[in-house]
Amino acid sequence: MTSAMTSTPVAAAAASTTVRDIVARFHDLAVNQPDRAAVIDAHRATTFADLWRSAYEHVARQQPTDRLVVPVLARPTAATIIAALGVWLGGGIPMPVPATARAKFIDAAIQQADNVGHWCQPWRAHLRTEHGGRRVYVAGGEPPTSPRFADAIGLTAGGTSLLTAPLHVAAIFDTAVRQLLHGGTVVLRPEFSPQDWLATAVETGADWAVLAAGQVMGLLQRQETLTEWLPFATGALRRVVVPAAVPAVNIGYLAAVTARTGATVTAWYHAPTYDGALSQPGGSHGSLTPLPGVHLRTVDPAGRPTLPGVAGLIEASSSSGATAHRADQPCTPAGTWRTSGDIGTLDQDGNLTLRRLEAARHYLSPDAATVGVAVLRQALAAHPDITSHTIYVVPDEHGQRRAHIRVWTHTALTPAAVARHCATHRSPCAPEHITVTTTGAR
Repeated sequence: MTSAMTSTPVAAAAASTTVRDIVARFHDLAVNQPDRAAVIDAHRATTFADLWRSAYEHVARQQPTDRLVVPVLARPTAATIIAALGVWLGGGIPMPVPATARAKFIDAAIQQADNVGHWCQPWRAHLRTEHGGRRVYVAGGEPPTSPRFADAIGLTAGGTSLLTAPLHVAAIFDTAVRQLLHGGTVVLRPEFSPQDWLATAVETGADWAVLAAGQVMGLLQRQETLTEWLPFATGALRRVVVPAAVPAVNIGYLAAVTARTGATVTAWYHAPTYDGALSQPGGSHGSLTPLPGVHLRTVDPAGRPTLPGVAGLIEASSSSGATAHRADQPCTPAGTWRTSGDIGTLDQDGNLTLRRLEAARHYLSPDAATVGVAVLRQALAAHPDITSHTIYVVPDEHGQRRAHIRVWTHTALTPAAVARHCATHRSPCAPEHITVTTTGAR
């Protein structure tokens, strides 16, 4: 056995406790089940022993760095997981990025995280494009070594997950890591075709799979040609997970197809800044139950909670689950309410129905002009006394999209003053649609 296998699994001194837990768990898996396939890609199968040894060698070849966030080019191969484990061994947190990403943009973004202390024990970062450019978000909260989240989304200890969506997507990378830490196998494929997908599931004995929205449509369009393959997947494939953005009717069609293998279909609402919600097997695919530790609410433009059945901006907090925050800002408590700009309704039991994903791009000004939300964001960002803001576009009683603004400030701003400022920056907004909170920080 090599020195890498017998050495004590210690991450760098700067590593968060969560990173240390991840490193220790991977080492235990390499020692206790060294010949178990950890990653199966289109080229070969990589065992847990190979994964650990390669990551250990990867660190030895790298120049030491004090960067907290380290980009990892996300390709559908074991090399991506090896590189991520190498980052954890070095005490940093990996940020999977598209393999085509340009280094100068990535470097500029990750510098945001260098001078901020993160007490929330982060373990993963992701790059998000939003107003103001690219932002790095770091995820902390409950460690991925905890089985609770994995159990909730249907991953099994020692199971096999088939992933055909890109690894730079936060939900996909997180799933891969959680399945591996669960002692299971991750199957990665570079391209998707319905027949190859089902053949791979049969060949590898995958019991859990995730499909992107476009892949769901591709599979439905080819379902007649898959009939002969479906019986071979019976008894293995148990769960197919799809984005909650897929129309419920299409999820229903997919469920009818996969039912021939005994697999159930689950819709997953995963937001960039918080763990989300899942549909329950056998229940309505449009009704989503919050994941363990997640608390959801919907609020009106002024930030007041809406009644059951009334659409509002979705906000979430967490008692123990993973949460994410901007890397250039200090950690926020898990109980802090945060939003991704999505719209939905909650029923009496707290189940979520999505109405719209992400924020609108345009709104109608008081003088009936169409204004870009990006222009309004730039205007608010240019105000020296506004520390942060949220823009919420909702239809009025006539169905016209109107912008509602919530701003946080450290001075005595008034809605009228904010409206005047926006008007001078070519983004008029009605004062009655502006809410000002004077707290000094959001």
